[in-house]
This record gives sequence, structure tokens and C-alpha cells, in this order.
Amino acid sequence: MPDEVVRYSIRPSAESTFTLEVFKSGLMAGKKHLLFFEQYEGEIEYNTQHVEDSKVRFTVQARSVTCKDNWVKPEDRKKIVEVAINDMMAASQYPQLSFVSSRIATKSKGLYEVQGDLTVRGISKPIVFQAAVKPVSGDLRLEIDGDARISHKDYGLKPLSRFGGLIGTKDQMLLRFLVWAEKKV
Repeated sequence: MPDEVVRYSIRPSAESTFTLEVFKSGLMAGKKHLLFFEQYEGEIEYNTQHVEDSKVRFTVQARSVTCKDNWVKPEDRKKIVEVAINDMMAASQYPQLSFVSSRIATKSKGLYEVQGDLTVRGISKPIVFQAAVKPVSGDLRLEIDGDARISHKDYGLKPLSRFGGLIGTKDQMLLRFLVWAEKKV
């Protein structure tokens, strides 16, 4: 039986979230900044016979980031977004973050390990996403819930620190998403 490839597109929706969780350190340990990205797109080429040959491509617009932390003042949320756009992502020079898969492994029914390269600030690094995929309406839609840990240092960044380390961020961040993929017809 020949391989069948089903194509899906990923776009923002009211049901979707794509976030970066930045964990605080020092006096603010236990808190985190939730940075939401509102503009992104992706494509999945799902090989129904050989899942490992499937492909995922995803692009995020760096300037589409917002901060919805309810534990900081509105003017501080604005500063957090400015630091994310200008310092962390250098969006004027690198307007997009991107991911391209290189390998997909089935862990169990509906659970996958997706390996590939994440490019931030023009630096590509290997990364592994854990993803749960649930078909909805037959195979017309896929609900994809996943995450991956990333490091500031991998992308040439130093975790932010102020007041001699009393307030700062940890090196490890969590990239989380719940997105919907729509079958292309």
C-alpha cells in the first residue's frame, strides 16, 4: 500500500494558545511570566503509513508577543513585552521564530516525541517536543497539546538578573502550546 500523506494547516484560533513561560528566580521564585504569541502558522504533512516520516513546520511572528501576567502592573507588562521583543528575540533583526521537524517518534497511542531545530535570533538548536495529538471530527481536525524546555543560553542570551541576583529569571523556559490543525482539502 503506498504512503498516504495528509496535510494540515495550523493557524491561531480562539481555542488555541502558544506561550512561553519564563520562570522567575530570587525573591520572585515561584512566579512566572506568561508570554503569549498571537500570530503563527504551521503545516503538518502526516504520513499515515509511516508516522516517523511525517513533517512539521511552524513559524511565529516575534512581535506578536503579549504579556497577560495578572500579578504585575500594566506598565510593567509593557516593559516585559519590550524586553521580550527587543532583547530576548531581537525582533527587528529576526522577525520570526521557526521550527522544522527532523524526526517524529510514536511514544504511545496519540503521544509523540517531535525532534527538530528551533531557530531564535538566527540561531538554530535541536529541540524535542512532547506532543499529544487527538483527532476530532474523523481526521478533519487535530488537537495538538505539547511542550518543550528551552534554555536562554542556547540562543546566546543571559538570564535577566537585577539587584545582584535578588530578582531575575531562570535559564530554563517552557514553550507550551495547544493548537488546532485543520485538514487541507
